[in-house]
Amino acid sequence: MSVHDSLIQGVGSTRCSIKRAASGFTLLELLVAIAIFALVAVMAYGGLNTVIKQSAIVEDQMGQLNAMQNGLRQMRGDLTFAVDRFARDALGGDVPEFAGGGLNLLTLTRLGASNPWAAAEPQLALVRWRLENGNLERATFVPPDGAVGNSAEQPDWRIILRNVSKIQLTFYDQNNQSMLDWPPINQPSAGLPKAVEVLLTVNNLPPLRMTVAMVSDWPEAAPANPPGGTNNGAEPATSPQTQTQTEVEAERR
Repeated sequence: MSVHDSLIQGVGSTRCSIKRAASGFTLLELLVAIAIFALVAVMAYGGLNTVIKQSAIVEDQMGQLNAMQNGLRQMRGDLTFAVDRFARDALGGDVPEFAGGGLNLLTLTRLGASNPWAAAEPQLALVRWRLENGNLERATFVPPDGAVGNSAEQPDWRIILRNVSKIQLTFYDQNNQSMLDWPPINQPSAGLPKAVEVLLTVNNLPPLRMTVAMVSDWPEAAPANPPGGTNNGAEPATSPQTQTQTEVEAERR
């Protein structure tokens, strides 16, 4: 092979290499690349979709938990400020001051209700709770007398909590004996229980339990000691100014 032929062959091979480099990827290489990209995209979308669903589930459960806590807080307020007072129905009959269990979930008279007449004294209200079609509902009667049994005024039931699967009230008497109905059968005029335990279960959430003591069972406040300390039962000392005033008044008499 002459030198001329070698030069021609070298130039030809160089042109073939340049042409092959300029031609780009083959169809098979493009298909493989697209398949890999599609697989990665599907995996990323699946992970993102799972995260979004889990976030929605957590937000829903947090909303239900907040609603449970708000409902229990409202029931705690009613139980805490219950008073031992009979109410009157529309016909003048007695409505129990505190009744719970069975078909009647809870009926009580409480202090601290909002006063529609803006009077200075606190307003009493009759409060009723019930479980209806999975909804925990509450109705308030202000004033408490004459509202129950009045066909002209239907109770304004307001939904406090939805999707309630179970609510159970346990009542404790002064001897710490528990019972599911109040008042006891053998004590129809037992007044208020010592405490009430509430067990509430909402769908897809663990049950919540709380125990509420009545206001009547709160411990009495200890008497405040006088500024100068206790006198151990002795009469308080009289100041010289008070003694002088007493002597002057005695002389005038």
